[in-house]
Amino acid sequence: MDIKSVKTLAEKYTIEELNKFADEFEETGVAPVKTQEDAGDQMSDYLQAVELRLYLDKGLPMNEAVREFSKRIRGVLA
Repeated sequence: MDIKSVKTLAEKYTIEELNKFADEFEETGVAPVKTQEDAGDQMSDYLQAVELRLYLDKGLPMNEAVREFSKRIRGVLA
């Protein structure tokens, strides 16, 4: 995960746009907004940006949204 790329995507695009990017990338293999060389990492950036955007849309500032998102990820990995 490249948190800088995920944050940039979440700041610039809506959930709908990010999901569209993921769908298009899955269908064509071409990244509409390229953040990574590796296809798996690219898709992860789109999907993680959606999750981060959900926190932003709830009104959380970016730093707090990243903190909450990170806590959730750590909980899944633990």
